[in-house]
Amino acid sequence: MTRIITARLSACVLGIALASGASEAARAGDRLRGDTFVVDPGHGTRFPDGSPLNVGAVGPSGIEENKVTLAVGEDLAALLRAAGATVVLTRSFAKPYRTATDKRLDNRGRATLANTLHATAFIAVHADSSLARTAHGTSVFWLRPNSTSLANAVRARLAPLRLGEAAFHIRDLAVTNEARVPAVLVELGYVSNPAQERLLATPSFQKRQAQALFDAIADTFAR
Repeated sequence: MTRIITARLSACVLGIALASGASEAARAGDRLRGDTFVVDPGHGTRFPDGSPLNVGAVGPSGIEENKVTLAVGEDLAALLRAAGATVVLTRSFAKPYRTATDKRLDNRGRATLANTLHATAFIAVHADSSLARTAHGTSVFWLRPNSTSLANAVRARLAPLRLGEAAFHIRDLAVTNEARVPAVLVELGYVSNPAQERLLATPSFQKRQAQALFDAIADTFAR
């Protein structure tokens, strides 16, 4: 009899634990439900004839910024969707290149999309470059006061990746100027720095960077 009672109690405790876990998972899946985010993997724009217009930086080993930003952007989009959000990518694995004839107008158009959709936020993902191979670190730029909280959260979440910090300040860029919704432009590191180039090209590290950006977004907007 004691064994039967013990078994029933164990089953009951297990059932409660499973129900609690399922409830927590459901809540996690709803953290950003109802929110819309425009994720903008930087560069990757071609002229209508297919020639390059805005390819971005290329590292010393040939790693292309536009491919790094696309991978991180896709990883970030997957995390946001898993949390219940609607995500619009300005470029995707399915459509990796944008078509335009004017680089600045194309950049503004990316942010205009976020305004048109009344997005919760606009996140532009880039990688930096410098003639100085020792230049390193992440950067976070924003312009309007409604973007300050998100910028601070991104800065805090990127810090544990130990890439260093190159810049963190208000900056009037095409996308930050055009966006009326909360907007940040994030430089993930220096593709021109050989050590950071290797990291930026590593899928597992790309996922860590996407997770940091997702956590910052959730810190700012999750309910």
